[in-house]
Amino acid sequence: MKIAVLSDIHEGLNRKKTECDILGLLADWILEHSPDIFIISGDIAADPDKALAALNRLQKEVPGTRLLFVNGNHDIYAPDSEAAYEKLLRFPGNLGNGPVELANDWVIIGDGGWYDYSFGVDGFSEEEFAAGTYKDYHWPDMKYAHWPGSDAEETRRSLERLEAWLQQYEGRNIILVTHVIPFRHYLRVKNIGSWDFFNAMMGSERYGELALKYGVKKYIFGHIHLRYHETYEGIEVICNPLGYYPSEWLTDSAEEEIASTIKMIEID
Repeated sequence: MKIAVLSDIHEGLNRKKTECDILGLLADWILEHSPDIFIISGDIAADPDKALAALNRLQKEVPGTRLLFVNGNHDIYAPDSEAAYEKLLRFPGNLGNGPVELANDWVIIGDGGWYDYSFGVDGFSEEEFAAGTYKDYHWPDMKYAHWPGSDAEETRRSLERLEAWLQQYEGRNIILVTHVIPFRHYLRVKNIGSWDFFNAMMGSERYGELALKYGVKKYIFGHIHLRYHETYEGIEVICNPLGYYPSEWLTDSAEEEIASTIKMIEID
């Protein structure tokens, strides 16, 4: 079985900046390579309605491939992010609806996830992280994402969902998918306050703890806009964001960038 993986498509912004039909190019790649499953690990758009429309369009254009998705932080930018999360569950391939069983004891489990400041640097209080402001930069989630609970509470809710499913499928070959980062290992630390402060919003150590506790075989995430494919703590880890054009792309061609970024894995 062939599984393709991509995150952080940011369709609207990249479409405007490249003047290319990003979804159309993505559909072309899928039709050419015919993966059985295509996993998007968050941030397809910056609004739940736009994200849902993009997912439905893409699935319609590639009916032979099963599209799976977890929301990113941008996908739930709305006056009521809990309602936005629920709206995105209308997409049948949203892993927030529950695990997806595959052949040969494989199962895909996922949720977008959130952050609890456990990746925060020393010297700042929880209140300072919650304000999301360092000097003159304000973390956009604090303006555009509106959950009913605190960041730590929303992270706990996400972790509880995932652990219930992990317990259900303990002992199986598990592919775990989140948008946020599970291990501190994947943070980029620059020893620059204006950068390192915002690592607190990258994820939670507890996602990695869950992966290790339940013997996860593969872990897929996004959010960080850095690309990885390696074995860490015995887990095959994949993070392959498309990221923002032009600053984070390696080419000027949307078609080439999509083709070079998508990761294809196979399971028996």
